[in-house]
Amino acid sequence: MKYDLQVSELKNLLPGAKSIAVAVPAGVDIDKLAAGLSLFLTLEAAGKEVSIVCDDNILVGQSHLFGVDHVQKTLSSTDGGNLTLTLEGVAASDGTVPALEKLDWYAENSNLNLVFHVLPGQTFQPARIVPRYQGGGFNIIFVVGAANLNALGNVYLQNQNAFSGTYIANIDTQVGNSSFGQTNVLDTQASSVSEVMANLIADLGYRLDADSASNLLAGIFDSTNNLQDPKVTADTYMAVAECLRVGGKKPAVAKIEETIAQTQPAYDWNAVSAALGQKSAPQSQPVSEFTVPPVVSSAPVQQPSPEERPVEEGVISETVEPEWLTPKIFKGTSLG
Repeated sequence: MKYDLQVSELKNLLPGAKSIAVAVPAGVDIDKLAAGLSLFLTLEAAGKEVSIVCDDNILVGQSHLFGVDHVQKTLSSTDGGNLTLTLEGVAASDGTVPALEKLDWYAENSNLNLVFHVLPGQTFQPARIVPRYQGGGFNIIFVVGAANLNALGNVYLQNQNAFSGTYIANIDTQVGNSSFGQTNVLDTQASSVSEVMANLIADLGYRLDADSASNLLAGIFDSTNNLQDPKVTADTYMAVAECLRVGGKKPAVAKIEETIAQTQPAYDWNAVSAALGQKSAPQSQPVSEFTVPPVVSSAPVQQPSPEERPVEEGVISETVEPEWLTPKIFKGTSLG
């Protein structure tokens, strides 16, 4: 149990939690979205009322993840929560309400009446009455892969009251995470958020299914460049092994390469050529057609005539002199 100590309180709350939200940051990448979707599918399979939300459009390169069609752009409204009526402009800086003696309520037919008893000589005139549901009906909100709540974009900015009264579980790998949750699972040494999620789901007492495991494999492989990144550790391989064991499928290599190509800028070859002192960008050379080599003639090589030979070589007669064929007898005077 890798994160057992961090999630002890969360683990006790989950059995009684009926409504749960999973929030991922705006501009989410495959790793974080895969981790969020895996948690969503796991909780849904456990019978929880759960939703997943992201303040962004899902990219084509993310559409292969299981459960991606359940991602919503706005935080869904749920039943329940505490209704709070805010009366603006009536409280003092010390937190007291000087004009108010006490507050009563009574029911009349189908109405609920609130009675504000005002002290004599005082004025009690709220500038505005604002109703809001504190907690939004969610028992737990999981925030996956966000350094802070503002990273969620409008999901948080337009629903701050829903977050303020709800138990938040913060799961992330970023060093700069502000630890904004009641439960914080922050593992800066992990290769990916999907690796953290693989361990977290087990620590919470749930089991991965094949679809959730396939999502986590996609997140791990995308974040680690097919397990080639130096941040890959033995824990990464253990998470991969567990996902494969329950039926998870490794992402296709072509799909990973396509995703990498979509996220990496194209090279400016003209700039590269200029840096190398070339006048223009390298052009791909067309493949030339095969040319049959010329046939070399087998006729004897003509020797140049004596008149055509260089003077330096001297002129040698082509005709054999008769005396060359006559035997020769050499005599010497110094014999003995």
